[in-house]
Amino acid sequence: MDFNKKVIALLAVALLATGSWSCKKIIDEEPEATLDVSNAYRNSTDADAAVIGIYGQFLGLQKTYILQNELRADLVNVTANADPYLKQLANHSVTKDNPYIDPRPYYKVILNCNDALKNFQLMRDDFRMSVDDYNKHYSDIGALRSWIYLQLGIQYGSVPYITNPVENVDDIKNLSAYPRISFEELLTKLIDFTEKLPYKEVYAYPTGNPLVITIDGNNTQKIFICKPFVLGDLYLWSNNYLKAAENYSKILNVENNNTNINIAFDSYKVVYYGNSGYNDQAVRYAKYQDESTLLYDQGWKSMFSAQNTNNVWNSEFFWGIPYSSSFKPGNPMIELCSPVYGKYLIKPSKAAIDNWNAQRQNSGIPYDARGRLSYETTATGPAITKLTDNIIPVTNLNKGGKWGIYRAGLLHLRYSEAANRDGKSKLGWALLNIGIANTFYTGTRSSAGAPTPVSFDEINTMQTPYPAPYYLDARNNNDYKSPWYRNTGIRNRAGLTPLDASLQSDMIGLEGKLIDEGALELAFEGNRWPDLVRIARRQNNPAFLAERVYQKLLKDGDPTASSARAKLLNPENWYLPFEWK
Repeated sequence: MDFNKKVIALLAVALLATGSWSCKKIIDEEPEATLDVSNAYRNSTDADAAVIGIYGQFLGLQKTYILQNELRADLVNVTANADPYLKQLANHSVTKDNPYIDPRPYYKVILNCNDALKNFQLMRDDFRMSVDDYNKHYSDIGALRSWIYLQLGIQYGSVPYITNPVENVDDIKNLSAYPRISFEELLTKLIDFTEKLPYKEVYAYPTGNPLVITIDGNNTQKIFICKPFVLGDLYLWSNNYLKAAENYSKILNVENNNTNINIAFDSYKVVYYGNSGYNDQAVRYAKYQDESTLLYDQGWKSMFSAQNTNNVWNSEFFWGIPYSSSFKPGNPMIELCSPVYGKYLIKPSKAAIDNWNAQRQNSGIPYDARGRLSYETTATGPAITKLTDNIIPVTNLNKGGKWGIYRAGLLHLRYSEAANRDGKSKLGWALLNIGIANTFYTGTRSSAGAPTPVSFDEINTMQTPYPAPYYLDARNNNDYKSPWYRNTGIRNRAGLTPLDASLQSDMIGLEGKLIDEGALELAFEGNRWPDLVRIARRQNNPAFLAERVYQKLLKDGDPTASSARAKLLNPENWYLPFEWK
């Protein structure tokens, strides 16, 4: 390992574990009249350290991100241990003094991003950084800032859009008076900025870059944001479905030409189990139709507990940041979710559990096992485990884990949402249910229903009949395999029966089912509130959101259920008060 990599390795362990670094001590501390960073950006190693430091600080946003996006929606509720402010989030009665709605944690990271972006430009201009290094560093931090601003828009609606670095103490004091722009204007500005980034590949830094290392059992390549997914989401929120699909498709197909065929066929493609660590993300049982043999240390659950160097994790995730068990504070989800090693403040809602129990498996088992793999029943009550699963079991001395942000299940649902709205509902149905080949194949089948093509014409039906970005090739026979031949569909990977084929021509109906599937596949991961808001906005249907939150509160016995529903029927009440404290 060369000197630069040794430096970054040490920073990666210490800074990502603690989230303690910042370009400048902003907002909470009294800075000097002029903020001097002249010694912080001398060479490429300093630039690498700045990137790692910003991600370390960004890691501190997970608690806010999960609480705002899950507790406000329908799948998570509070326990009896929760403080009044958490209860306010859950039933939409927040007061302005609620600490969980403070926007400053987001802006702390944003202001450090602004500082880094300016200094990267200065380093490029006076040759302290190569153009290639500048392109990658600037694009990485720029995309991360866009992601944070998207979260601010989702949560608060109108927010200050600050892109310049803070130069002196007066600028910091005046941030609260900065003019705010609407969510729609924010989306336009974010798309314009992010599209102009000079490096927009799926992986922020290629293998061999000093920032890509393996240290303390974790690899750093996927701790950095995936820019095409950010762009895909920005376009999806703006109802530009073709551009959204183009960006999502870039990720779906990024490994198609990998010389390792397991990576080429399995990465980000939601595949069936093929007796390989690369494709062990399916819900599995040791014995068919015997629910007592559900596998917890293999299959679907294992992709959340595995280290990020493990094939099962890498085939599913393309953005996730590990916590080190050797440094405080560790994974904040343990405090929120664990009855044994934390304070047990939040839990699965009864509505979430009912969603899983309303499904049926192909084997006849009358529930979706992803529920049992996402939470556990304890003497204290139901406890979320998905956010605390770790290959090394949690203890008082080990509070490691990961913040998994982007993964294949999410990607397929977002891409399907875009395809459905762009007139490709059959493609969306295929990825949701039984996969490309099983949906589009029209040739000869065996008595058991398996495809048995007798001609090239029949084989050629195992692909989507659409141009890019909706072309996915699943053609295969004994001699030939296309990149998507293992794709099995999200519900089929979970062993569930497919939804009615009539949804292939029902855009609004399928859109609702995609969001319903998100409740089953993505529960607790931080996507639920954005999903509900996005669809309610697009359909101009506040009840889409309000009814789901109402059912959560009603089923959990919250007396404010009706008043919360009435409040959420007004879209202005979807957004938190923006209070600069």
